[in-house]
Amino acid sequence: MIKLSASTLNLFLECPRCFWFHINKGIQRPERPVATITTGLDRVVKEYFNRYRKQGKLPPLLEGKIPGKLISSLPNWLEFVDRDHNAKLYGYLDECLEIDNNLYAVLDHKTRGAIPKNTHSAYQVQMDVYTFLLEKNNYPTKRLAYLVYYIPKGGGLLHEGFQFHVHITEVKTEPEKAKDIFYSAVLILKEEKAPRAKEDCPYCNWLNLMKKEVLDGRKGDRQSHPLLW
Repeated sequence: MIKLSASTLNLFLECPRCFWFHINKGIQRPERPVATITTGLDRVVKEYFNRYRKQGKLPPLLEGKIPGKLISSLPNWLEFVDRDHNAKLYGYLDECLEIDNNLYAVLDHKTRGAIPKNTHSAYQVQMDVYTFLLEKNNYPTKRLAYLVYYIPKGGGLLHEGFQFHVHITEVKTEPEKAKDIFYSAVLILKEEKAPRAKEDCPYCNWLNLMKKEVLDGRKGDRQSHPLLW
């Protein structure tokens, strides 16, 4: 079965060729070092939210800033399965709000160095996907999501604790777009040959440059670089 998530759909939008190789051949882009402080902060924030879930209210960090309350039982894992296409779209929610008479909204934690000027396109796709999954799992929505950014404060004394500013962005979601991207991605994966790369894909451009250097005799020959073909 084809199994896709918001992150792999974003890869599809970045470059269909990289996406095709990632899913169909297990050939992934080179991994970059990831700061584990983000994972640690995410764990601390979720523990903090769970304290107030039991009380049926919002944490003080969010009181008066967003509507509703934390959902009583968080559906961490959501999925949509299309048996005809033998494909699945899944996602893990950071958090979910219950608002306005049994309507629901995604809440997602983000760590940033400064307040963002706008919503990153990858975050928009992620929120569209999560809204789509909520609706497909019988959680009706207002087609809204909330991004909660945790931004380090300056000016304080570190030995008194690391302080964060909380900035909240309301995002209008379009689950139909997520559905369209999902099925477009599935169709690409069913093609026998890898699709063309996007012109601005740095990974594919590097690969094409390496191939050219090999063919020009500047980087060995095809037998010494079998993974390029």
